[in-house]
Order: sequence, then C-alpha cells, then structure tokens
Amino acid sequence: MATDAFQQGKLAFEHNVPKSGCEYPTGSTLRTEWMEGWTQALNGRPSHDSPENRETAPGTRH
Repeated sequence: MATDAFQQGKLAFEHNVPKSGCEYPTGSTLRTEWMEGWTQALNGRPSHDSPENRETAPGTRH
C-alpha cells in the first residue's frame, strides 16, 4: 500500500518538481518513500523519443 509521502513524490514529478524539492528530512522513512514515488513516476512516463510514440506529420519523414 502506497503512503501519502509516496503519492506526494509521484505528484511532485508530475508537476515538474525536482527531487531536490523533497522537504522531508534526509534519512527519514518519509523522504525515502517520497523519492520512491518520484522515481516510479519518472520510470513510468512514456518515452517521447521511441518510434511508437512519434507522430509523423503528413509529408514528413523520420
């Protein structure tokens, strides 16, 4: 079960907050959970550079 800190980390990533924006104290469990949420959101984002995610405009080539 995800904690509030984990969810806050995910939301922070989604709102372009850098990892350095975590306000939980270094070494705390809450900071670790926040970082895990942020990292999971990073790893779960779609890759805009992959061929499957590119849209080709009419008349253009990749």
